[in-house]
Amino acid sequence: MHPFPFEELQKILELHDTELQIDELIFQSTISYIEKIIGYPLEVHNYNEIQTVRDCKVYTNQDNITEMVNITDMTTKEKVPNCVIDGRKIMFIDPKLEGHVVFLNYNAGFLPLTLPADLKEAIIKLFLLKKKEFIKTQNHEDDYAFEIPTNLQQTLDIYRRKNY
Repeated sequence: MHPFPFEELQKILELHDTELQIDELIFQSTISYIEKIIGYPLEVHNYNEIQTVRDCKVYTNQDNITEMVNITDMTTKEKVPNCVIDGRKIMFIDPKLEGHVVFLNYNAGFLPLTLPADLKEAIIKLFLLKKKEFIKTQNHEDDYAFEIPTNLQQTLDIYRRKNY
């Protein structure tokens, strides 16, 4: 389930029924464009990782964890019962895990209730810009170079994947 479905955009912008197929394609293009800029999918996906515990913690590769499905200590093959999740950081309570390799299975992404308002606003604004550019190209106008405005780029940069 996408955290910001096309139907919601349709209601917000009161899009015309006659243009829905084109608008939906532009919307999908907008979402793909944003995901490419930020470096990860917006909707929730399941991820599996193997990490080595250092200082009783590991860092996941993905942000916005919605659910930690399972953590298995690969040394003992036992499920890890207690941990604290803080963003991408998972802190383990049991000091015996130090130096062990753990298998992480978790879900990460945005849910409709967790999608930040400024990111949703950026999606809407970018959709409108892309639609405007589409109309210009349809009308064979010469001025159709697409540039993302600085304020919109700054908003997207907030959510860009960070390399730690």
